[in-house]
Amino acid sequence: MACSACLAITDSQTYKDTKRFYYTYVNKPAVVDYTVAEISPIDSRLTKTFAKMDKELTQLERALDGILDITNVEAITNLFSQFSWISHVYALSPEGEVLGAIPSYVPDNVNFAYIQEKEIKAREIIAEIQENPLGYEIILFRPYMMSGEIQAFLAVTFDPKSLLPYVGDPSHVLFLSEQAPFWTGEHYYEDTPFALDWTQELKSKSYDTVSNDSYEGAWIVRYYGGQRLIYGIMEEKGKE
Repeated sequence: MACSACLAITDSQTYKDTKRFYYTYVNKPAVVDYTVAEISPIDSRLTKTFAKMDKELTQLERALDGILDITNVEAITNLFSQFSWISHVYALSPEGEVLGAIPSYVPDNVNFAYIQEKEIKAREIIAEIQENPLGYEIILFRPYMMSGEIQAFLAVTFDPKSLLPYVGDPSHVLFLSEQAPFWTGEHYYEDTPFALDWTQELKSKSYDTVSNDSYEGAWIVRYYGGQRLIYGIMEEKGKE
């Protein structure tokens, strides 16, 4: 139900009345811009393509942050039913030594010793990107601290390509980091307009459009555990 007394009050009136009480104008009149921004077809497609995948990444980060006890085996095991695309979950010592793993098989190339070199803040999820014989994997580290000292880590690993089912047709989708491309659709990376010096590009941009003689595309940055992941979509010129 509307308040009849409130109907006489406007942003402009409130602004003027403050002059009487405080001898100066305290509040400026509120101005709302109702102009509807136009979204290009490729920008709209970029958003729709990565929405489900981005939701999965966000939910994993939150689920890992929500495991308050590293000995909660049920919660840790449930990660696999919530996120079928993850590969391993490890319990680690402060030095990165593997104390336990689900599945129990630990690949020979696994090495988390580098986690000792990271500046750790309480409950801050840290992401790392590592290359292995099968390509690249992303590792999320969830630290457990007591009195400001690291006691242990949970580490979740996954192949970025395992998320492709969430983007529909991946043939014109690019998923990469500033270190390396994870997926470039049906194209050779060097043939795409995304073959850029990403460290330089990301100094001043979090979104841009790109093109070359054959293709045009758009990309956007997604910050994840301190890493910069890049979502991109590409199409042949002259096609929507």
